[in-house]
Amino acid sequence: MDSAVPSSRRSSCHGHEGAKSHTKKRKLRSADVVAQVPEISKSARFDESVGGEEVRSPWKNLQLILSLQDKNVDTRKNIDLAFDYAKSSNNEDMDDIGRRSQVLDTSRTIVFVSNWIQSCLISSEKKTRHDEGAPQFETYGSIMDLRCWKIFHFCLEESKKLHVSLTCSRDFLRVIHAIARDASSFVNETSSAVKESLSGERVQIYDIVLDCVSMLYSFHGGIVNKNLDLWILLMDKVIDSALKVLMGQLDRSKLGDFILQLACCLLEPFAKFLSVHPTRKNGFQNFIDKLLEPLLHLLHVLHSIACDSGDKWKVNIPKWVEEVLAQGLFHPTHIEGFLSLQSSVRYRNSSDASIKYEKLVNKSYHRHLFDKVEKIVAKKNDLALIGLGKLLHLFVCCVMKQNGISVGSGVPRGSNFSLTTHVSTTPHHSHTTASIVTPASHSQSMNAELRRSIFDFYIQIMEYQLADISKYLQTEGEVGSALYNVWKTLRSINDVLFSLICDKLYLRTEDTSEGASRNFLRSIHTVLMSLSAKIESSFGNDEKSNGEVLISLRTELIVSVHHLLNIEYEVVGDDLESLWMMIFSSATCCYSSMDMPSQPLLSSEILNLSCRLIDVYSDLRQVDSAIYALCKAMRQSLLLVRDCEAYSNSLSVLFSSSKFRLSLTNAIKTIPEGQGSACLRQFCTDIKESLEWVRFGDEPAGTGETVKSNSYSSDSLQGHLRAELLGKILCEVYAIILDSIVVTSGNSYSIGSSLKSFIEILRPSLGRMITLRLDSGIEMLSKSTGPDNVTICWFLVLLLRLILSCRSLFRQAISLMPPDASKKMSGVIGDSLTVHCGRDWLDMTVSTGEGFLSWILPPSVSLLDVINSVSDICIKDSAVLCPPLVYVLNVMALQRLTDLNRLIKSSEYMLQWNQMKDQTKFNDDADLSFNRKRIRKWTKCVTRMREEAASLTEFMLECLLSVAKDKESSSSWDGNADGSHIHGLHDNNSSDIASGFLDEKSLTSVLWQLFCKNVDIWCSYARKKHSRNFLTHIIQSSLSCLVSLQEHDTSTTGRLKTRTAPQIALEFLINIVSYEQRFVRRYMASTFCGILQKSVISIFNTSAVDLSELPDWLEAIAAVENTSDVQSGTSPQTRQKMVPDESSSDELDVEFSRCQCLLNLLMRLPEEYLSLKSSSLYITYILNFERILVLSLLGEHNQTWSLNSYQIFRLLVTCRKALQILAVASSKDNVNGSQSLCLFPLPWLLKSLSLAIEFQHAFPEDVAFEARAALFSFLDYTSHVLLMVTENQYQHSISSAVPVRNAHTKRENAERTSEQSGLLSSPKETLVPSQSISELAKALEDDLRKSLTTVREASGDKKRECVIETQGLNKLSSTIASFQGLLWGIASALGGQKAGISSSRMKSSSYDVELMTRIKLCVEAYVEFTICFVKAVFIEDNLNPCMTVNSDKLKPRASCGQYGASRDGPNEGCPTEAMMPSDVISDPTKCEPKRKSRLSFPVLEAFLSEVPHKKLHLKKLLLMKVFKGENPEAAFFLGQLFIACSAILRLNMQIELNSLSWSLFPIVLDISEFMLMEFCRSELPNQFALFLLDGAVRFLEELGNYFPHIDPSLSKDFYVKLIVLHQRAIGKGICLQGKQAKLASQERGSLTKLAGQMNSQFSWERSRLVELKERLTISFSTYVRKSSEFHLLSIIQAVERALVGVWEGSMTNYEIVCGNLDGGEVSSVVSAGIVCLDSILEHVTGPRRLNMIKKHIQNLVAGLFNIILHLQGPTIFYGYVDLTKDSDVPHSGAVTLMCIELLTKISGKPSFFEIETCHIAQSLRIPGTLFQYFLQLLISESTLTSAPDRKASMELYDSCCRMLCTALKHRKSETRQCIALLQDSVSVLLHCLETVNTNHVAGKEIFAWEIQEAVICASSLRRIYEEVRQQKDVFGQFSFQFLSRYIWVYCGFGPAKTGIIREVDEALKPGLYALIDSCSADDLQLLHTTFGEGPCRSTLAALQHDYTVHFQFEGKV
Repeated sequence: MDSAVPSSRRSSCHGHEGAKSHTKKRKLRSADVVAQVPEISKSARFDESVGGEEVRSPWKNLQLILSLQDKNVDTRKNIDLAFDYAKSSNNEDMDDIGRRSQVLDTSRTIVFVSNWIQSCLISSEKKTRHDEGAPQFETYGSIMDLRCWKIFHFCLEESKKLHVSLTCSRDFLRVIHAIARDASSFVNETSSAVKESLSGERVQIYDIVLDCVSMLYSFHGGIVNKNLDLWILLMDKVIDSALKVLMGQLDRSKLGDFILQLACCLLEPFAKFLSVHPTRKNGFQNFIDKLLEPLLHLLHVLHSIACDSGDKWKVNIPKWVEEVLAQGLFHPTHIEGFLSLQSSVRYRNSSDASIKYEKLVNKSYHRHLFDKVEKIVAKKNDLALIGLGKLLHLFVCCVMKQNGISVGSGVPRGSNFSLTTHVSTTPHHSHTTASIVTPASHSQSMNAELRRSIFDFYIQIMEYQLADISKYLQTEGEVGSALYNVWKTLRSINDVLFSLICDKLYLRTEDTSEGASRNFLRSIHTVLMSLSAKIESSFGNDEKSNGEVLISLRTELIVSVHHLLNIEYEVVGDDLESLWMMIFSSATCCYSSMDMPSQPLLSSEILNLSCRLIDVYSDLRQVDSAIYALCKAMRQSLLLVRDCEAYSNSLSVLFSSSKFRLSLTNAIKTIPEGQGSACLRQFCTDIKESLEWVRFGDEPAGTGETVKSNSYSSDSLQGHLRAELLGKILCEVYAIILDSIVVTSGNSYSIGSSLKSFIEILRPSLGRMITLRLDSGIEMLSKSTGPDNVTICWFLVLLLRLILSCRSLFRQAISLMPPDASKKMSGVIGDSLTVHCGRDWLDMTVSTGEGFLSWILPPSVSLLDVINSVSDICIKDSAVLCPPLVYVLNVMALQRLTDLNRLIKSSEYMLQWNQMKDQTKFNDDADLSFNRKRIRKWTKCVTRMREEAASLTEFMLECLLSVAKDKESSSSWDGNADGSHIHGLHDNNSSDIASGFLDEKSLTSVLWQLFCKNVDIWCSYARKKHSRNFLTHIIQSSLSCLVSLQEHDTSTTGRLKTRTAPQIALEFLINIVSYEQRFVRRYMASTFCGILQKSVISIFNTSAVDLSELPDWLEAIAAVENTSDVQSGTSPQTRQKMVPDESSSDELDVEFSRCQCLLNLLMRLPEEYLSLKSSSLYITYILNFERILVLSLLGEHNQTWSLNSYQIFRLLVTCRKALQILAVASSKDNVNGSQSLCLFPLPWLLKSLSLAIEFQHAFPEDVAFEARAALFSFLDYTSHVLLMVTENQYQHSISSAVPVRNAHTKRENAERTSEQSGLLSSPKETLVPSQSISELAKALEDDLRKSLTTVREASGDKKRECVIETQGLNKLSSTIASFQGLLWGIASALGGQKAGISSSRMKSSSYDVELMTRIKLCVEAYVEFTICFVKAVFIEDNLNPCMTVNSDKLKPRASCGQYGASRDGPNEGCPTEAMMPSDVISDPTKCEPKRKSRLSFPVLEAFLSEVPHKKLHLKKLLLMKVFKGENPEAAFFLGQLFIACSAILRLNMQIELNSLSWSLFPIVLDISEFMLMEFCRSELPNQFALFLLDGAVRFLEELGNYFPHIDPSLSKDFYVKLIVLHQRAIGKGICLQGKQAKLASQERGSLTKLAGQMNSQFSWERSRLVELKERLTISFSTYVRKSSEFHLLSIIQAVERALVGVWEGSMTNYEIVCGNLDGGEVSSVVSAGIVCLDSILEHVTGPRRLNMIKKHIQNLVAGLFNIILHLQGPTIFYGYVDLTKDSDVPHSGAVTLMCIELLTKISGKPSFFEIETCHIAQSLRIPGTLFQYFLQLLISESTLTSAPDRKASMELYDSCCRMLCTALKHRKSETRQCIALLQDSVSVLLHCLETVNTNHVAGKEIFAWEIQEAVICASSLRRIYEEVRQQKDVFGQFSFQFLSRYIWVYCGFGPAKTGIIREVDEALKPGLYALIDSCSADDLQLLHTTFGEGPCRSTLAALQHDYTVHFQFEGKV
């Protein structure tokens, strides 16, 4: 086929402006020109001139028109001519000259061709319509002819280019209709059939039709046709097809895309047509009949689809559908008729019974709309029904526009509506949910009359739906089939009510309808409650037969009532009881339908309505009536229930909800002070009724009548259920009332009086039950329940729980009463000691010590007696009958213990006081005798109370341990976290626990929480046995939590909403406060070790294991070395004992996991505790455990290695890690640490290390990688242990030698020689530590010598194979790891001495000459081996490493002896004498260290000055493989090598290593530089490369310590090179960290958090990356801190270049770019400049060095501002960068945050750094600029792939606030000059708090802070307000402006128009009070006058009142 005409870009479904249409005059001109054409031209063939080599003819256009006008020419030929013309014109691309050369103007030709082709298409459509056939595909002239559409497309495109308007025939809509009909014919087919039917050419036709339609309606503003009937015909078909596509989910197909795009292109011109041509009467009726229902249906379906930015039709079609409905129905010319309905007249002053649903008769066309609505309701088209709410909203919007009111404006702070409706698309599920939403904005702009008129329209729509439900209510008999239709109607009612709420069409305070609107709403509520009653009566017995529909129907009922409650609370009236009964009935139905999909939605709506009901009546100060109705309804509902269990469980679900309990609690707390006692009196009345209800079973009626009992349940079952509801539900309600009611000094006495009445109610019941040991209780309850222990338990739960709450409330009241009243009231509860003062105690003969229940029970009945009696009932054979009662008993015992603690301390004081008096002289014997009697009485009193306390503690612990033990025995330990959790637990008060809903599982968690939280109360009375058992159980319980943490890789515990018993136990053990208790410190170690011992015995299945005694380590090592006996089987019994029994693998896995968790627990214990004496016990057990593990591994060495072997090896690694932690903790204890560290046997550490290397290669392949990582960890841990032990022992050796040396200092100078000999002859015990170190050094030296010999003897090929050979490298790594641990330990010990560096270097070696000699020999051996090995493996053999870069120009210098020759041979390939200055060569004495203030290192000085010019030839390919992780062993080896070299450098600074060969360090330096450069160019390195890099950085850090001791001028180039290398590496680390990158000051403590994470590869790499970046920063700080002024200048200049983004010597490479609208980006070096500048500011000291920074500070600050300027944009708030992917640039948000932190630091040091005013102005402007982008995110939907990160935005918010606070505090004068910028930024920060995500709206991804996050940010903003007050001398006159802006935003006049929520307002209150305090009276009066009448003035007055009450200080009281 011919090539297609290039199609234009498809329109985006919205119209474009076009030119005007042609006039008749232009047509006449065209005809005149044609008439003038010569006859020869007419007969010429047009197609002859068309060809490849065509010459432009001036007659081309005219010839075409003549041919098209000729009736004799065949249509097919004319189409070909026109198509060729279009194609040739496109190919020619004719310019203006070519067009002007035509006889007939091209624009006229285009107009003519357009009209002609339209006529062809129209005639074809007409013929097809008359023939009633389908259009012929590919027929010439047919509407399905591609050529015709391409011709038309060409005309449209050319007209657009030439700015010529084309006309559109009125019948052309029929052509589009035919195309739509053709496409619609394929919709009903299957997807496969659609693909087969749609040919490629048909798809082309559809595509070009879309382009044509889009361009056609771009002319004339989209209004090109005046035929409404054709429009309705066309849109009916298009909408029907679109619905089929959407309902059939074909929108992703080509056909579906065409239909939806076509609808999008047609809806816009149709809406514009309707706006210009209002529908007349017939047209209006036709529009309603044909399009109203489909449009509502389509609108609902579109709103149900999630919006996607990739599909523009999803955004545009709903918009234009709404516009079509608005213009078609509510055109401005018609809208007045809808505003004069007067529908509410019938409801004025009318009762519900008198209201009739009369059909409204309207004149004109309005009647047709309501007739159609009535038909829609009758037809039950559910999707169209849902659209009625949207129809109401469209009507409101049209009315607003008609009256000139902005629809999108905000609403000031007013009524708090909190309900919305979200409509779902699931056909058989509930479609309506309630959640929080902000009402529409235009409500406050409507006047009352306009609102009433719109409400009439609402009434008219709603009446049809209410009438439909009324028909259902009047239906008799079985009506189950009608439920689905009722559900549809209810769903539509909710949608309309939702629109009513959003548009706020009814405001109670502005209702002018004389009560008509409220009466109509009340009628809705009446109908809904009647429907609920009918459903309950009709389907109560058979709910499951109509289950899904009934659940959905109940959901809609709940939501409807919820809507009405928010609209007008008076609609409920006095029917609260019925409303609660409906809620309880729905809850029961919900619980019985757990398996149904819509059940969770019903449950959520029940909870929402219940909370809202409480909240509404709380706001009305009538919460007591709501709660009273709740209790009464609960008792009343029981008489109607069929399923007692479901009823009880459903209420438990509701009342145990934390949300409902919180609403109830807050409502009680808001009761006014004067109403508290009245609430308690009503509460007492309800308790009376509840007790009577339990006793007799019937709810007393209001008039004395009783309701008949439920016939569906037996009396015994009803009695048991009543008792359960009383103890579980009503008891919780009563307890919440007592615990939450607010007591003040004003109402304390009245509340105390009310509580007296309450006590009188409880006293008889409890007295009869307990005095006779429950016999009377059984008699009392047997009238309805019989002797049921469970029933009695529930009754006791009520009584005892209320006693606890009443006692607590009474004490609060007494504490606030006047003294006389408090003493009087204290006798009521038998707590007179509470009000006793000191004089009262002194006058007392003995403590009265009233019993806990003496105010209710006789004094002879103690609490312990009651507990024992009750526990006999509720605990039977370790089975808990009633867990809530057990918990209440424990709480009572704990409260009694608290009282006893206080009484015992007071009594003991009185005893001591009397004993002191007894020692004085009395006047007579009577006084003495009387005093001694008092002593005896006080002694008996103390003894009695201690015995009672001990008994109570014994009961509590036995109860806890029995419950915990029973639970442990019921479920085996499988390593999973305990599923038991705490319901509704709050941290502040244990009484806040929903105790009534505890079960056996949750009881354990609650008891653990109770005991752990109050351990200080009971621990002093616990017996040793119980204390040990408590610790045993809590350790065992915590282990499962550790396993859960390992599995889920989390480092925090106790942060979940539900806290399990293992979590509580673990929190107790890792909390340092727990170890303040003596029994924990005393028994923890032995208990832990005992559990470990049992686990070890279980693993090895033998009782011969004893971990308590340390063996003779020499014998132990000998036994381990004698592996032949163990392996060959000479001692099979021993081997059998030491090898795990694999017969029970599951049990063995459990024990392995238990041991692993025990060791993990030990490592999580507080470091302060591990440093105590008990640490020696841990060390002993773990060392023995290590020995056993090693023996076990040796025992399996000849056997087939299994996973058990790997488990054992993992345990061995964990043991070594635990030893490391114990060593670190012990080293911090100067008293006991040395003794603990002496327990570490250095030979064993070395031997176990070598054995671990042998085990590594034998593990199975599936765990090979994990085993390799574990081995490296083992080496690392061992190295750290050696470091700590060596440091401790060497320090101990020094400290032991110093006293001996000081004893000889008093001798004469002649005896100095004997003084030294005296040191050598120190006691033997002082030399033991040094001897062990010396032996370790000797062993390491021997290993190094052996390795050196092996390497030297090997051939060249074998040397290269060393890297490939894993075992050999691991052995070398172990030796070097031990070596570097030894050196670092000695270096740390020497560094810990207080002497200076120079003094230390001179004297330290004199402490132990033999040891120092051994260390030096060991260092020499290491250096020789390393040089030989590294040269053989990592340096090219055929190249001389000492050659310069330009070897052809510079000759190689002398031999390598300059850097220190090797002892055993020539230094091949090492640096030469060329790197040593000539004066040093000629004078070797200059190599000796000089005794002066600065150490002298002439060899190193030469090395540092010459090394930049030298280059070693490394094997880069091999090093690259090592870096990429292809050889982890080599990477680990190099890392250890670097660390060892750094240790040598450190040690050389402290002792004289005269023979140290420096030839090693150039090689190490080059490898370090190479690895760091590869790091800068790579992606995220693997974990082994990160370890290697860490060692390289440590080497560079130690090298930096030498620069201060050499001439700066000689090392400048090398110094700058290292600084730049640090910058690049730091920058790469920042890139890899992504959003988590921070400054060093911000990052402090991050490693501690990371250390707590469990073993995870990702977290391990992440922690290593953080460590590497911190190590780089520390290394850079070393260079800064010890730099000379010369070097410091180089550093500052390098940082300056980095901040401005340029390289040294190049000004064209600018690394800071603006990017796009979302923000710019910077390079890694720029970000590193920020970190380096922070390090400079932190570590540079001294006036001269600080002056250097001051000279450059302006440039540095300007660079920071420049970075922020380029980065600002929305991307700074987006999420984290994935660490597993390459990141070449740092995260813009992290860089911005670092800049702000650094600017804040600089601004906060005015005495050091002077900053220009313009820079201060910039810092004040930055917060407002940055958070303007944040505000854009708040008001827009998230459309980007990366979601904004709330945590990052909070950090940036806090930093900005601190920067502004710093400016206010330290830069007062500059800030005052720029106060407007400060106010602007503070306003923007305040606006960010205006939008808070109080609830997630379904289907939308709107970014906003959560409430708690916003509160945190508000606290940061508050500090700015408070700082303004602190500096009120400077900024006081501006305080009122800050206050004014806050009030304005708070009242809803901010950008979001939502106001400030309560939680944020509370967080800001202290700052607001500070502002008021700094405002003058004139300022406040000015605000009062400016605000005028309204919410702002009221808010100001409320703030001033609160300020006076809570903040203002008026002097002493």
